[in-house]
Amino acid sequence: MLALVYRTLYPYSHALYLPHNYTIMKRLLYYLFLLLFVVACSSDFEELPTFEIGQEFTDSNVRVISIDTFSVSLSTFKFDSIIVEGTDRLLVGRYEDESFGNVSASSYFELIPLTYRVEEEGVLDSVALILDYDTYFYNDTTAISEILVHRLLDDVEPEDEFYYNTSTIPFDPVPLATKSYRPEPFDEDSLHISLPLIFGQEIFRAIRDGDVDNDGELTDLFKGLTIQPNSTNNGAVIGFESDTEETFLRFFYKVEDEFGVEEFTYDLVVNPNQLSEKKFNNITTDFSNTLFEDLDDPETILASLDSDDRSFTQSGSGLAIRLQLPSIKELNNLEGTGTLLDAILELRVPSETLNTDLVVPDSLSVNLLDQNNDFQGQLFDGTEAVYGTLNDEDNEFNADFYEVPVRAYIDRKLAEPFEADDALAIFPTGFTSSVDRLIVNGENSENFNAKLILIYAIYDE
Repeated sequence: MLALVYRTLYPYSHALYLPHNYTIMKRLLYYLFLLLFVVACSSDFEELPTFEIGQEFTDSNVRVISIDTFSVSLSTFKFDSIIVEGTDRLLVGRYEDESFGNVSASSYFELIPLTYRVEEEGVLDSVALILDYDTYFYNDTTAISEILVHRLLDDVEPEDEFYYNTSTIPFDPVPLATKSYRPEPFDEDSLHISLPLIFGQEIFRAIRDGDVDNDGELTDLFKGLTIQPNSTNNGAVIGFESDTEETFLRFFYKVEDEFGVEEFTYDLVVNPNQLSEKKFNNITTDFSNTLFEDLDDPETILASLDSDDRSFTQSGSGLAIRLQLPSIKELNNLEGTGTLLDAILELRVPSETLNTDLVVPDSLSVNLLDQNNDFQGQLFDGTEAVYGTLNDEDNEFNADFYEVPVRAYIDRKLAEPFEADDALAIFPTGFTSSVDRLIVNGENSENFNAKLILIYAIYDE
């Protein structure tokens, strides 16, 4: 027998009593007025399948109920790898996380010029890698970090069809340059890293003298760069632009003639070719001595009951929250004819995990998994993609929580001809281009457990 939390509308002229929970109250009111509007606008009531032509609405037993007792099963699993190409963000940095282990990000990219023309009398003064902040950061930007710039030894070309978060390219172990800095993603426009003149002269002279005049010849000479964090850093992961007008390898040179000295710049930009990706981020997390060290394949799951009644997700590493609704088909056993109006999953963020450096993401992507936890695509409700949104204002318990609309998924489950052992994967929307992480309470948490709230209308019994 299903336990129900509801108030009855019968007839609709009677007073309506609502639960004290403010979120449920708002949803019930919304769907109540929507239901009344549909009925009022229908001359023959054919839009409500349980009504007969000419039947008065007041003759019908109509109830709008809120149900919050269906079981929710949360766990954590890890994708084998995730595709990380197609982003305009270059990530670099490292920090140590008490719950998730050591998090590290590095970028690999090919550089080409927009034109192969340099003044014939040009003399190189200096060369620098200029990285433009894109305002993304994660963890402590007050700590000193160090970037190492290395020259690539192989082409920026995936061995497989795509680049993954685990992809790498061989590079010269001796860095061209190192830069210690305190990241200022909002107060500064860019980070300037000076590179050796001898490195720049090799490339500059080849282009100036006409020995290199196309991309193929350039990449034979110069494969590209990678920016790596120092392996001892414990600061922040920083995002930099890869746009051709924002981040570049800049050659500063001068031309001297009888009128004096004129200064010029010449840039190699991150290859903008969209048909063949020439940049990617490597994002790794060392899960040693963490709850996740045994998650070595997607079919291995960590139940929230076995992880302090919590579930976890982390962009870049492949960790995701896994959701199942094991008893949802019991909704079909409700007496009478009805319809599901709404279904919201509430995921609470433990207050002790909130951190000004490790901010929680604003939104969550909701995705379908098959019985093997293989990714099947994003969940859609009609033509709209489904997202979970953060509610951190004016809530009853002064605790952050996410509202995840799952009606489209429940409709699928109710309509399926046989019981499928599928699930939903929930993770931050920046899953392939950030290192955002999130901890949520499980279904049996003593404080603000994960909860499924259904709004259901019953027309006749």
